[in-house]
Amino acid sequence: MTDHDTHDGPIRVDGELAVATEERQQLIDLSTRALAELLGSAPETDEDGDIVIPVHGFGVFVTVSDESPELHVWSSLLSEVGSRDNTAELVAELSEEWPRLRFSLQQGHLLVSTILDADPFTPQHLVNLIGEIHDLTHELDDDFASRFGGVLDCDADDDSYAGECGGGGCGDGCTCGHGDELGTSIPVGEPEA
Repeated sequence: MTDHDTHDGPIRVDGELAVATEERQQLIDLSTRALAELLGSAPETDEDGDIVIPVHGFGVFVTVSDESPELHVWSSLLSEVGSRDNTAELVAELSEEWPRLRFSLQQGHLLVSTILDADPFTPQHLVNLIGEIHDLTHELDDDFASRFGGVLDCDADDDSYAGECGGGGCGDGCTCGHGDELGTSIPVGEPEA
């Protein structure tokens, strides 16, 4: 267990570890409930209806698909990314280091994203993915931005993270102790009989 864990085992929704959804609104509600347990309160939504999770000053967005039961989890890491000869190589290095995450350049932004299958919806998968993006934020600092010729796309005064990780906006100075322990920030509990 870590300081930012808010649960003792796998997250359950209505006693279930996975829930088959029948409509988009149900998937939105289930995602919101799972993230509320992680955050300790209901997450905000933006004007597009995306669920917004603050992670060390970076806005992580959960978009529920209109067409199929899937979640698009994404964040802009850098803005003002210029064209450099080694940009594609840097993106490939990130992809190799973080194989569950996808990195892309769009309109001067370096984005991290992934598609999460939600048929059925498993709350723990969403929580684990947010945990992985949290771990990624520990590597995001001015040196990281300068490698891409960009600017961190975050609010340095916002040091919040689900479960009060504590300290350090924009990845700097976080005191949660998990910068070098990938995959350990959100535990996966043992199945109950």
